[in-house]
Amino acid sequence: MARTTPLQSVGFRRAFAALAAVPLSAGLAACGSSSGSGSGSSQTLTIAMWTNPAAVAQTEKVNAEFEKQHPGVKIKMQTAPTAGNAWPTLWQSLVSAKSVDVLAQFPPTPHAYPPASTGIIPQGTPALIQSGQFVDLSNQPFMKRFDPAAQKYAMGYNNGTYGVMTAEYVNNSGMFYKKDLLTKYGLSVPTTYSEFINDMDVLKSKGITPLYVAGKDGYQSIAWFGIMNQLLMQDKPSTDAPAVWEKRAQDFWNGAQSWTDPVYADTANRYEKVLSYMEPNAAGVPAQSAPGVWAAKTNDFPFFFDGSYDGNTIAQSNPGLNFGFMALPGADDAAANRAVLAPDLSWVVPTWSKHQQLAMEWLDLFTQPDNYAAWLKATGSISTEPAVPTPALSWTDWLSTHASQGFVNAEQPWTSTKFPTAAGDQDRTKMQPFGSQTPAQALKESADAYKSAVGH
Repeated sequence: MARTTPLQSVGFRRAFAALAAVPLSAGLAACGSSSGSGSGSSQTLTIAMWTNPAAVAQTEKVNAEFEKQHPGVKIKMQTAPTAGNAWPTLWQSLVSAKSVDVLAQFPPTPHAYPPASTGIIPQGTPALIQSGQFVDLSNQPFMKRFDPAAQKYAMGYNNGTYGVMTAEYVNNSGMFYKKDLLTKYGLSVPTTYSEFINDMDVLKSKGITPLYVAGKDGYQSIAWFGIMNQLLMQDKPSTDAPAVWEKRAQDFWNGAQSWTDPVYADTANRYEKVLSYMEPNAAGVPAQSAPGVWAAKTNDFPFFFDGSYDGNTIAQSNPGLNFGFMALPGADDAAANRAVLAPDLSWVVPTWSKHQQLAMEWLDLFTQPDNYAAWLKATGSISTEPAVPTPALSWTDWLSTHASQGFVNAEQPWTSTKFPTAAGDQDRTKMQPFGSQTPAQALKESADAYKSAVGH
């Protein structure tokens, strides 16, 4: 969803999962369920999601239809932005008070459940799932609309599936480009790393600033993780990604892989080279305004790192802009430069919801093909219902062709709240070109921190 930063798949989710204040004590059984339409008494169904104007507006249309179908039922929507810790704060408040019936989640994926031998105890959403506080949706009729394997990967635990993933975006590796600017200077859409660098060299020689980056909010990480994902997966089929990431986590834990390995040094070198073409003041560019600024500047900034969730925002900011979206090419093999997919908004129903049956009926209405197709069109999400195609929008030509070849985003090594932050990832605000630390120094710091924390 919009405003999900490129750190979503690592930093934000890790921080969000570490919300340890959520009560996990006894009293986890359902508090009873309500039927949808027969009682005639007034009932309030509370739904909470993070702020994305287009997604919230389209969800409100589903809410209005639901209220029309269920006389006496009112829906209370609660939203908060992911920025500034607002959404995690609202999330924890609702869960602590047990005052929500349908709750948006970032999918924990299997990575959130390290082997017991690591001694790492899941927190936040995974802990709630483990302790039985979310309903297993596996046998709900609306789940037949989805691919069971994808849903299991996003929200599964043991034999259950504890949410329904309805959104998926290209976040890490995401790049928008201005078609007319490339055409003006005789350039084609780059398919390899060397072509990408060559295009930016040509553009720079023409007085054009090739790359726009919202460095104030860490969107330079789109390049880092995009390149890293593509290099790690370049000789493997997309379907192998979950197993590759699982083995990667185990190898880090066992000492068979380290942040100082050649693939990460290669990632760092390519990342540093790519960012040498960015706008000089990128460190001060905020993510919130970046799509509109990029859209308005039609004669500069041919490339822009951002997630596919902002495509509709760009189109609305400048309806006349001829632009597209692609995966930045970080590898030398064109076939390796696939989109990195990020499972996103997933709906859960708490076991202590006072209106479980109404919640299931709402999820059924939301996921009905016509409603879901309209929601996808409004948000620019990749479809997770096989029978509902990803919408063909003005900017999604590359995405429509290549999304099926993409693979799920790499998970970081297993860490706990006791690990130094550097052990699980590098701080690219301190790394060149935004800070003074060289990439090699950053990788060594992370390698030493991880080895020390694990006890190698």
